[in-house]
Amino acid sequence: MTSRERVAAAMGRRIPDRVPVMCQLSIGHMILATGVSPLELWHDAATYVEVLFALRERYQFDGILVSVPGSDPDWRRKLSDTRETPQGIMATYSEPLVNHSPYPVGLQTLYPYDDLPRPLDPPPLSAAGEVGPEAFERLETVPSWMLTPLEQVVSRNGGRYSVHGETFSPFDTLVNVCGIEGAMIGLIDEPRWCHEVLAVGLDYATNWGIAQARTGIDALKISSPYVGGGLLSLRHYREFVQPYERQLVERIRAVSDTPVYTHTCGAIGDRLELIRDSGVDGIECLDPPPLGNVDLADAKARVGDALFIKGNMDSVHALLPGDPHTIRAAVHACMRDGAPGGGFILSTACSVSPRVPPEALALVAIAAREHEAAGSV
Repeated sequence: MTSRERVAAAMGRRIPDRVPVMCQLSIGHMILATGVSPLELWHDAATYVEVLFALRERYQFDGILVSVPGSDPDWRRKLSDTRETPQGIMATYSEPLVNHSPYPVGLQTLYPYDDLPRPLDPPPLSAAGEVGPEAFERLETVPSWMLTPLEQVVSRNGGRYSVHGETFSPFDTLVNVCGIEGAMIGLIDEPRWCHEVLAVGLDYATNWGIAQARTGIDALKISSPYVGGGLLSLRHYREFVQPYERQLVERIRAVSDTPVYTHTCGAIGDRLELIRDSGVDGIECLDPPPLGNVDLADAKARVGDALFIKGNMDSVHALLPGDPHTIRAAVHACMRDGAPGGGFILSTACSVSPRVPPEALALVAIAAREHEAAGSV
């Protein structure tokens, strides 16, 4: 099997020739592992694509996730000054960048060496009910430049590896408007308004997801990081998350047969069935303790007959120290509990932590092959 076929088999809940390996890389890890300029990584599609392929090769992953949308094509012309700081590159723009993504960029923005961009003048947060939903973008027309990195990856890939795009949970819109604390308060104080905002977020996520699906990607991830049990009760998940993610999946399925999976961080052990019932094909992160509360064998027994599973290795405690024995033990545990019967992609539960040593991450695929060669799967 090719890497692409291998991941497709796992996503179809079949048994591939070997368990595919595909971890989501944090932006910080990409920067630190390659030494690339964080400003160039974020805004120059060619730089970002080169990094994606270089790290795929370095870590022997079977797939590539394209999570950064393309940037305003005039960003270089608008860039009036840059200076290096101990934290990252400080960029000053002569005029605002055109930006349709939920990642803000201000007239002055710090591009850290280990994290996402941080504008010095971020968009102001609103209290729930303070502004009307008509003020929020629905992304009715996706500009072609937003798709540039994804299209370049698909073209360069030539069908060798599994290429995944990323849209956003409708709930992200609420968090982007109000902040995390404000969103939690809004669910209680202004539930009707929250539903109106979620409907806007649904339109945005749908249009962005469909545009990506039409590029020929192999799967689409719904990034839904704010809805784990550490933030959201099960009751609120049922009311404010699952119905909208179900509609998102239905809308994408109406125009594309691209597999769709949900990425939710933290404690999701009490909502695995709700995620399954949203209609997705698969689930990621499945964070184990202490990051979350998911036991992989339990998750496989509960939802593995309906969903492929991508996870659930602890990037912080297993990989960050860089100890080969600990890494091999973590890989072997995941393979033992996730691989039997197929439908499993070995991955870190969430993104690879920025400061995970590259040699530690490279050991993941090696340890997986060792486990299989020993006849343990």
